Amino acid sequence: MSRDLRAGDKRALWMVLASLAAILALFVLFQRFLFLPKILMAGLIFLAAALAGRIRPLVRDWFVFMAFIYLFDSLRGTIYILTCKFQLPAYALYVLNIEKTLFGGVPSAALQNALLQPDPLGNFTWLEKTLTVCYGSHFIAFLFVGFLIWLTRPKAFSLYKMSFYPLIFVGELVYALAPTVPPWMASSQFGLIPPLTRFNAILFNFAIPDLTSGFDTNPIAAMPSLHAGFPILCCLLLWGLYRWKAAPFYIYTLAVLFAIVYSGDHYVTDVLAGLALAVACYVLARRAWKKRGALSGSVDDGADSGCSFGGAALKKCVLAGLGVFLAGIVIGGLNKTQFVMSANSYNLDVPRYVDFFKNEDRYRESYSVQLYFGNHYLAKHDPKTALRYFETSLALARNPMEKKEVQMRISFCRQILGLKN
Repeated sequence: MSRDLRAGDKRALWMVLASLAAILALFVLFQRFLFLPKILMAGLIFLAAALAGRIRPLVRDWFVFMAFIYLFDSLRGTIYILTCKFQLPAYALYVLNIEKTLFGGVPSAALQNALLQPDPLGNFTWLEKTLTVCYGSHFIAFLFVGFLIWLTRPKAFSLYKMSFYPLIFVGELVYALAPTVPPWMASSQFGLIPPLTRFNAILFNFAIPDLTSGFDTNPIAAMPSLHAGFPILCCLLLWGLYRWKAAPFYIYTLAVLFAIVYSGDHYVTDVLAGLALAVACYVLARRAWKKRGALSGSVDDGADSGCSFGGAALKKCVLAGLGVFLAGIVIGGLNKTQFVMSANSYNLDVPRYVDFFKNEDRYRESYSVQLYFGNHYLAKHDPKTALRYFETSLALARNPMEKKEVQMRISFCRQILGLKN
């Protein structure tokens, strides 16, 4: 640690490190390892600031923001749980129809058909492995960008936060109001598009088993793509501050956008929506930031949290951030409990995809959609109706594996109804 680190900075550093240690202790105690990469990233940022002798400004500018980011991750899972529990409308067709209208097909399927060629042993090539790294780095890359801005252009850091807050809020709001399935689910669960291989999830779980369980807390949070929105917003911020000096990040962003379409995690339509949202948030935030600077006589230094350098105010910042962090941990813990308890249960609530109910006649010959209807009514505690759909699914089954899957459900329904198998 820097020798000239002031006593106040040391106190702030120990307060933050103690808070992070308490958070990690709760993880160990309750075995809630959701979103640990962001916690570790926060620790690295605070350590780097301590070495630079800037810990108190960093606590003032970063701690509440980092807590908000963590809470956002937890709330994604809550949205999915509430969507299922209260049978709120979810969607699978509108974005697929837009994709086909724009491109005459689904780019994810076309890309995999042209490029995805695992070797005879089922191993993926350097392309899929590289893109998987790009995909995974999204979860912390935007924090690196924020830290770079904070270190080199501190007056612009409030613009960074003012841009990300509405991006995240609007994204969460749309996830709640219009839950939308991604291409891989449209393929694997409903058979709406040709088979897709979600290679990044396979590679993640091969390297670190069950890693994706911390990322996929809401599988129907596809529209808009914040996986596109985050790096695109970073590009806009970097372009405004550094122009072509940030060219490597622009190339990285293109790789991320290609990765999320190629892997089947997002439609191009999702990406375009993420792009539009990022641009809108940046433009509005920049106007507000400039107006704020004009009113104050100069562009502010990023201290938009209201925290001064005083000890009492600094403690309030730490306590506020810690409170938000703990809220995220509690919510994440409750979410994970729900997922673990329901993972292999026939009574697992499933989202109500209103597209299929409105167009049921179009899917009478679809094994996957008929199976979905059966699972839906079984989750609604209506085994008689579920049995009818499962029997239709059995007649439409295309291979022994599908037949076995449906027969298990038929047997379960008949057992509930007191019928002989």
